[in-house]
Amino acid sequence: MTPCGVFPALSRRFSTRGRAAAALGALALAIHIAPVAGAEAGERSALARIQQRGVLTVALYKDFAPFSDDGRGVDVDLAEALAAKLGVKMSPLWFDASERMEDDFRKMVWKGTPVGYGPADVMMHVPVDRDYMARVEQVKVFAPYHRERFAIGRQLEKLPTLESLEPFEKLSLAVEGESMGALIMLSADNGRYREKLKIFKNSEEAIGALKSGAVAATMAQQGALEGILGDDSRFAIELPPHPMLKMRQWMLGLAVKAESDDLAQALQSAMNELLADGTVKSIMQRHGVKHRIP
Repeated sequence: MTPCGVFPALSRRFSTRGRAAAALGALALAIHIAPVAGAEAGERSALARIQQRGVLTVALYKDFAPFSDDGRGVDVDLAEALAAKLGVKMSPLWFDASERMEDDFRKMVWKGTPVGYGPADVMMHVPVDRDYMARVEQVKVFAPYHRERFAIGRQLEKLPTLESLEPFEKLSLAVEGESMGALIMLSADNGRYREKLKIFKNSEEAIGALKSGAVAATMAQQGALEGILGDDSRFAIELPPHPMLKMRQWMLGLAVKAESDDLAQALQSAMNELLADGTVKSIMQRHGVKHRIP
């Protein structure tokens, strides 16, 4: 599953008095033994730690062309540009998308994985949605840099025009599983298009099926369609002829730990500069994506 397909486990705690007392005793002992070290660690901000080590670690989705795939993409280049603005190098932390964005935040932004992978300093390609952000208190989402939406790529030979969904009663349509596009197409017009719907595990495979001629059309995020199809004259890309999918748009931004205020401010300033001087647009164009200003 790729990020933003759909906008859709708490830590264990000690539950007995004995464990609580032991924990408090250990904490008191640690404070008594090393008060200065603890104070210094607490005073050092997120930005200061990054500048001291000279590296900004950035969480990037795997297998998500043209944004981040096989070590390259829009988000990779943008992460490097942001790190340069902070005067440090960029170090990627690659990860697979979870079924829920909350799980991605937990693994890559505020906690890390059980095996010690992550968290990163900042995560790329995060949906900037006010209502959604209010439900994830551990994370600060900010600095929108692109506007994304669903679109349909189609073979012009098989589908010269597309004014409604009716052609998909007879022609195959590829979608990414567990995406909003898939859910809507499964239920649209009382399920009329289910038989011709082809489900793939990610958008890259769904678009690949279109390029190979296995399907007549593919519904995916517009940026992915643009980056993978490129300027191939055999295909056209346009908004879906469905009111909900046509209207649904979201901004993409960054995410850091909720308490990393100074880092968020520095990255926001850096992003503002990269947007203003055309760097973001240039990076998008280099990877075949049309920049849509947030």
